[in-house]
Amino acid sequence: MKIKVNNISFKAQVNLPGSKSISNRALMIRAYSGLNIIINGLSEADDTVMLERNLEMIAKSNDLSNLLLIDCGNAGTVFRFLLTYLASTSGKWILTGSARMKSRPVGDLVNSLRQLGADIQYVDNEGYPPLRIYGKPLKGGKTSVSMEKSSQFASSILMAGPIWHEGVSLDLTDNLSSLPYLEMTLQMMEGFGAIIGRSYRYVAVLPIQYSETDITIEPDWSAAAFWYELVALSAGGELLLKNLEFDSLQGDRKMKEMFVSLGVESFQEPDGVLIFKTGNVSSKLTFDLTNYPDMLPSLVATCCGLGVGATFSGLENLKYKESDRTAALHQQMMKIGCLFEQQSEGVYQLRPSKNTLNHTEELISFETYGDHRMAMAFAPLALKLGSVDIEAPEVVEKSYPDYWKELFSTQIIQKINL
Repeated sequence: MKIKVNNISFKAQVNLPGSKSISNRALMIRAYSGLNIIINGLSEADDTVMLERNLEMIAKSNDLSNLLLIDCGNAGTVFRFLLTYLASTSGKWILTGSARMKSRPVGDLVNSLRQLGADIQYVDNEGYPPLRIYGKPLKGGKTSVSMEKSSQFASSILMAGPIWHEGVSLDLTDNLSSLPYLEMTLQMMEGFGAIIGRSYRYVAVLPIQYSETDITIEPDWSAAAFWYELVALSAGGELLLKNLEFDSLQGDRKMKEMFVSLGVESFQEPDGVLIFKTGNVSSKLTFDLTNYPDMLPSLVATCCGLGVGATFSGLENLKYKESDRTAALHQQMMKIGCLFEQQSEGVYQLRPSKNTLNHTEELISFETYGDHRMAMAFAPLALKLGSVDIEAPEVVEKSYPDYWKELFSTQIIQKINL
């Protein structure tokens, strides 16, 4: 899809989707509870729709003798959360996904569940999907799980704790990546009545059932990153992110601090968060993304657009995302003269183009690698390049189905109709 800049100075407002992370956890807690929990404002993202559909299919399955296929596509969260759920639910299951999903490791979670008595087998390659699961009620107990590849391994186990006879005691090992997402899980569980004890590397969940509490889903801070980028790359932009709150369960609210050094300030208004361009860009930038890995695409694209260098650390597990994001960014940013290269394990250096990005007759085409965050990170570069071509723009359906609709409604960027 070819798009071009329409206004480099603007004042507009946009709607954000419901938080995919909160929505997915709410669905899992409701499924474990067996209660009629009302979820208001559930995300319409593909991942959430897929999770809800699969949970409904599992609930309706009465055939305990034949294998039931559960397909998670390229939704890592859905796969990891359903793995524990299926291991704890009577039935015979095949849990699978896309070709990309079959290259994303799940061995650490499988090993942890096996310690709790789960019967899980690999269909093809050891440590990777698809899986054959013989589900049964688990009693819980003590286990450990590595956080190095994904904090969702821990979240998946912990959300099942209240329904297990012995609850669960979980030791967290290796690098503790994406801790705010684990904190979100624990806070949501407590909001639904779970009793939890914890220290830095240890979490215990008592076998006390969830309570019936309704929930309203917050707007998605992760989706806000691409609007921050748009303002940063503008000549003078101001956006109201409707209904967004500083007081949030989501760790990615940290972006309001990160983007200060990229020339964007944020203020809490009664009807949302107002962001506007200051132009005060720091000359030497360092970002530790250990707890905020989803911020990388928007931050890298913003730095390239502004022509500033930066160092990014905490990126060890990004190769396990929807795409190998560090490799993808390396390839795509070279198209505009920026070098994004690895310096050491988990540390990358961004060197900006020697030439200021200007509007050009050459239409640069950005590949998206089936990754929603790539598409949304590359689109705002039209403000600097004049126009860009986004391949497979539909990938945004994974987290922000209305992204293009919201972007074009601002009249900042418009679609080129050929």
